[in-house]
Amino acid sequence: MPWSMAGVAIDSAGIAGGTELTPAALRRSCRLPRMAITDHGDVFAPVHDQRRDPRSGLVGHREVVAATETIRVAFQPWLQPDRRTVVLGGCCTLMIGLGAATRDRIGRFGIAYIDGHLDLYDGESSPSGEAADVPLATILGHGDPDVLAAAGGASLSPDGVYLLGYRDVLQARGHGSLMPEDFDPAFRHADTPAIRAAGPAKMGAAARAHFDQLDLPFWLFLDVDALDPDVFPATDALIGDGLDWAEVEAMAGPLAGSPRLLGLVVTCYNPEKDPDGGCGRRLGRFIESVVEANP
Repeated sequence: MPWSMAGVAIDSAGIAGGTELTPAALRRSCRLPRMAITDHGDVFAPVHDQRRDPRSGLVGHREVVAATETIRVAFQPWLQPDRRTVVLGGCCTLMIGLGAATRDRIGRFGIAYIDGHLDLYDGESSPSGEAADVPLATILGHGDPDVLAAAGGASLSPDGVYLLGYRDVLQARGHGSLMPEDFDPAFRHADTPAIRAAGPAKMGAAARAHFDQLDLPFWLFLDVDALDPDVFPATDALIGDGLDWAEVEAMAGPLAGSPRLLGLVVTCYNPEKDPDGGCGRRLGRFIESVVEANP
C-alpha cells in the first residue's frame, strides 16, 4: 500500500512560529522526501490571535474554527482506503480537522493516541485555553459548538480510542477536565506506569488487537511530549517521567505493522527549541521506521 505525506502548520498558542515550523523542519530532518512518497505539501492553519475568547474559553477561537474547516477540507481528497498517510504536525489541534476528514472519507475509524496529556479539556477548563488541550474531547463530541460544527460533529466513538502514555491526571482533574472514566468503558487507556508494568510491546499489541477485534482502520498518533524531557526537550509542554524512545518504538511497533493502519500523525515538535536539530533527526528516524514497517 503506497504512502503519502502532508504537513499541517499550526500552533494554537496564538503565535507565529513554534510548531507552525514543524512540517518544513521535518522534511529537512528525515528521508521521506527521498522515499518515493507522494507529497501533498503543507496546510497552513494559523492561530495568531492571542486573545482568549470569553464565551468558548479558547485562544484564537475564530481561527481555531477556520483551521478546523481548512484541515478538514484539505485532507478529504488526500485520504484513501488504499493509501497510508504521514501527517507532519503542527500542534495536536490538527486532529480535530483530520478526524473529521477521516470520518468523511473513510468512515468509522480508531486512534492509538500516544500523548503525555489526556487532551480531554474544553476551552473553559483548559488552564491555557489553547486548542491543543482539547482535541481528543472534541473529536469525541465534547467541545465548543462552533468548532464541532466546523468538524461536522463528533468523528470518533469511545471504543475507537486507545489513549497511551498520559501523566497529567492530577492537574487535569484539578482543573475540571473530562477523564477517561467519564466515557463509555470501551474507551481504552493506559498511563505511563501502566505501560511499563505491562511492557510497551505488549501494550502496543493489545491496542492493535483491540482495533483488529473491531475491524477498525486507525491512526497511530504521537505527541512528542509523551517522551521524557531529557529524551526530547524540543516541545512546549514538558512533563517529567515520560517514555524513552525505546519504549515508544516498542509500543508503536505492533501498531505500525498492522494492515489496518491509516497512517502516522506526529505533533508538538518545536524546531525553535532544537538549535542543533538533534530532536528533529531522531523524530525523523521514528517516522521513517513506521513507513518502512508497512511498505
